[in-house]
Amino acid sequence: MSQQLTLSEWLQLLEKRHPTEIELGLARIARVADRLQAGSVAPTVISVAGTNGKGSCIAILQNLLLSLGKRVGSYTSPHLIRYNERICINGVPVADESIIRAFEDIEAARGDISLTYFEFGTLAALLILKREKVDVALLEVGLGGRLDAVNLVDADFAVVTSIALDHQQWLGSNLADIAYEKACIARAGKPLIYGDRQPYGTVEQLCDELPAPLFCNGKQFKGNIDGGKLSVTCQKADGTEISYRNLPVTSLPDESLLCALQVISLMDLTAIADSDLIARSLNTTRIPGRLQQFDLQGVGMILDVAHNPAACQRLAHQLQSHAEESHDQRRVKAVIAAMSDKDIEGMLSPLKPLVDDWYAAEIPLLARAISAQTWRQILYNVAVFSSVEQALEAALDSAKSGDVIVVFGSFYAVGPVLAWLQARGKSL
Repeated sequence: MSQQLTLSEWLQLLEKRHPTEIELGLARIARVADRLQAGSVAPTVISVAGTNGKGSCIAILQNLLLSLGKRVGSYTSPHLIRYNERICINGVPVADESIIRAFEDIEAARGDISLTYFEFGTLAALLILKREKVDVALLEVGLGGRLDAVNLVDADFAVVTSIALDHQQWLGSNLADIAYEKACIARAGKPLIYGDRQPYGTVEQLCDELPAPLFCNGKQFKGNIDGGKLSVTCQKADGTEISYRNLPVTSLPDESLLCALQVISLMDLTAIADSDLIARSLNTTRIPGRLQQFDLQGVGMILDVAHNPAACQRLAHQLQSHAEESHDQRRVKAVIAAMSDKDIEGMLSPLKPLVDDWYAAEIPLLARAISAQTWRQILYNVAVFSSVEQALEAALDSAKSGDVIVVFGSFYAVGPVLAWLQARGKSL
């Protein structure tokens, strides 16, 4: 290209260029990665798949590894406010210039191979993490596992945080099929850490066939809460047990936390990873948009990117806990924006008994988003707005001190609210 594009211009170009948003398969991206020599990204690679809890697991791992003096690169998706959030070095989003350089290199190498927006971004992340010479690369699998672009990299540690119904049109209509797709990020001779307490038979069979050692929640590692403190027992690489005591009970997903500690235990870092260091690390781990709480002049706010039934069930549990701690006169107001290909009834079911007022938002320029007309058919007595910001402001205008506003349904719901809060001086 004769003139250098800005990052915003690059992203607009990538969104328009490839005809489909999601196109699973590794053949095209693998050919370009080979030309770029992008496959060998770091001495240690940890890939994280799962229906829910992937971002939380990576955030916990990142904080723990930084506490242990490691140089850490992470790749996650999607972003909430700025694209740069997807690629971080030691927890700091990389600069526009770094991403632009990677995009230019990919453009020069791809020839006539068409890449999706996500595939382009994945290659850029791999190039940047390699150039930054990180000790550990943390890679979030975008969708599924077996055919996801991230799976072109061989993981030293594969994590599957949880399995639930989501993306059935791509991954299969039952939990066993979905579990298999996600577990296919595992490699022969490398550990697979599995967060659900009962692995599906397809996962055990896959690990037997590779073969790959399987570490399961409730078996090789487990957690227990007693007296308001968390105790965790994990297995080291030599098969011996190690315990972490007096850890804080946080809002972090249990499966994500336990998986992260099991990975740390297998990395032979336990000589310096004592319980006190882990406790301090967990106390300072913050994940934007995951049960994130704010106070706006007495009105509570909970932001959560929950966009499937399992995640919404967890959000409902959090709301119920809040209700038990507060007075009976508060009202819960929900601001929601979501995609039309999601299980909307399954998402709304656990929350309907807890929400008093609904504020639904369209998402401008996004064809997959639920329309105003559809929202009126789904929810009784709902107010519908043309943007998330308008829905939020309407909820705030009617809120009284002690009320709670919960924002959920997608990254497209939470991201604009975080930007709205940031513009008003709120620390995120």
